[in-house]
Amino acid sequence: MKCLHIVIVTYNWPPRNAIGTHRPYSWARYWSEAGAQVKVLTAAKYPFDAPMDLHLPALPGVEVIEVPYGGAARLMGKALRLERLRWLARKVKRWMSRQGVVSVDLRAAWRDAARPAVQRLAREADIVVSTFGPAASHLIASDMKRVNPGLRWVADYRDLWSQGYAEEATETKHAIARKQELESVGERADLLTAVSNDMVHQLSVLTGKPVIRMPNGFDLDETVVRQRLAAIPKASSKPFRIVHTGMLYEGHRDPKPLLEALVKLKETGRIVEGDITVDFYGARVDVARQLARDPLFTPFIRLMGHVSRDDALAAQCQADLLLLLESSAPEARGTLTGKLFEYIAAGRPILCVGSRPEFEIGAVLGDTGAGVVCGPDEYDQLPSMLDQTMQGRGLFTSYAPNVDEVLRYSRERLALELLEVMRSVLRC
Repeated sequence: MKCLHIVIVTYNWPPRNAIGTHRPYSWARYWSEAGAQVKVLTAAKYPFDAPMDLHLPALPGVEVIEVPYGGAARLMGKALRLERLRWLARKVKRWMSRQGVVSVDLRAAWRDAARPAVQRLAREADIVVSTFGPAASHLIASDMKRVNPGLRWVADYRDLWSQGYAEEATETKHAIARKQELESVGERADLLTAVSNDMVHQLSVLTGKPVIRMPNGFDLDETVVRQRLAAIPKASSKPFRIVHTGMLYEGHRDPKPLLEALVKLKETGRIVEGDITVDFYGARVDVARQLARDPLFTPFIRLMGHVSRDDALAAQCQADLLLLLESSAPEARGTLTGKLFEYIAAGRPILCVGSRPEFEIGAVLGDTGAGVVCGPDEYDQLPSMLDQTMQGRGLFTSYAPNVDEVLRYSRERLALELLEVMRSVLRC
């Protein structure tokens, strides 16, 4: 069998501690172990990319080309070394979006800086796989295809580009993004992959290209996962700990309905202060920080700060209940974050607040037996659900993980599946 030469174009790469780093890293790891020659084209990291403490093992035989880009990025990087300044910059960016000001993504300069590497890599590779975002990843892959029209291009979507909803954007910004997407992915990509069925449908309609579902997953030894899923979860001694790890987005990931349910339990005497906590791990949790100032919510919220990935995974495994927050907006129907699958592999019951049972998160939680979705139509059930769960029933009773279904989301299995798809569909 021919040794495939594959270039992965990804902004997210160690040491950047982001959930999006694990998808391309797992591809590089398992494709190289399967005999492919893998090169990774990524960008130099700056303080605004923080946190940067994800120290994954170096991959033998995988060449990583890290491209510094632009004086503006370096200057901004120096200015944003302090978390407080990064927080302020995020606030300013959100305000600009709400005022209709088109903000500039400094990472766009990565594309121009990568042109010398593009010239070389495009001629050496059989396949280029780019993963969105930022947009520069797909634009760089498009440049490689322009250099070598015989190169096969797989454009991967963890999030939507011009069709995305996560950031407030003007019509002008959407129009610019759509034009870029259609002129790059729409014209030159050979195959698209996306993390959910809804995204597959939307991208197929937009581009007219073949699109396959390639979900996120977890990268853990399957024996460990089997052991976790076989253990019978039960509530720990007080306090009962609900754990959320990762970023919170204003308007999209809102813990307020959960907190309001806890307030009702306290007001009716079913819990007292100290019985239960909602622990938020991560640096970008401004929403929780603001809610913690409300005296009604203060007794429940604990801001745990940024911790290492290992500590975050340990916190998941030690939780009584894992909290997943997502939007109920129609645009979020197909949202399936990598964190969902980390949670499933932790072997603890999952409560998703904000999505809808008929959305794809609900389908995955139902198929795996790992948890439930409580959307706006079910918020009035939250107090009773939490009360029963704290007593050892509720979500503990309904938690019934389907091991075979869970293991489908092993990143090793998914990476090897995608490798086989590329060999067969792209005929490489």
